[in-house]
Amino acid sequence: RLPAAMAALPYTLLISPMLALSPHLQPLTHRQLTTSRAAAVLLRGGGGGAWSSYLHALETKPMRTKMATSAVLSGTGDLIAQALEASGPFASRRLCALVAVNVLYIVPVLTAFYAANEALVRALKMAPGWRRTGVQLAFDQLVNAPIVIAGFFASFQLATSVIDALIVGGGLPPVRVLGASVRAQLVESWGATIVANWKVWVLPQLVNFALVPPFARVAFANVVALVWNVVLSLIANASR
Repeated sequence: RLPAAMAALPYTLLISPMLALSPHLQPLTHRQLTTSRAAAVLLRGGGGGAWSSYLHALETKPMRTKMATSAVLSGTGDLIAQALEASGPFASRRLCALVAVNVLYIVPVLTAFYAANEALVRALKMAPGWRRTGVQLAFDQLVNAPIVIAGFFASFQLATSVIDALIVGGGLPPVRVLGASVRAQLVESWGATIVANWKVWVLPQLVNFALVPPFARVAFANVVALVWNVVLSLIANASR
């Protein structure tokens, strides 16, 4: 279970700014959804500097940029989680496992799911607008999230075992033992994590699909994931 302080954290950091933005939200037009230059102008606000360079890197080197962003934010999320727990010395292996899972599993899988989401609304021939946004949000939260969360627990157990084997030695545990550990964590945490996911992600993903062009959606999600990684780290390590 999450500490009491975490119950309000997603709402404090996410819902207040979303409510402030809500009167001004308008879905992207077809031109903004399909034209890279229009999308860049929308996000950059005509400015330059580091933010503009980052968006340029997202367009020209998307996977590398998203992985680097994810590494920084997932590591920061675990640092915050460990500070909230204050349960012992800093666990570097735990941090490395969470970063590895985010970089090597979460980013590629989310990239594929976002592409599938776009393909779905194109196949349904849905024009840009709130109906299209609603379908994308439903696919993201009812199809994407349960699958990705289940894969996260499996990946986290595997990454933890690999890091322990490299640092401590002794080799990897048998597949049977690893599978039993994954099943136990899924039974204990999967349902609660999906509910926590809906509390954290529904409003930001509504904004993501309504306002953010496709090339920048994983990066936008990575920023929100600073909060989500705190939640995931606390849940994934609760029984360890």
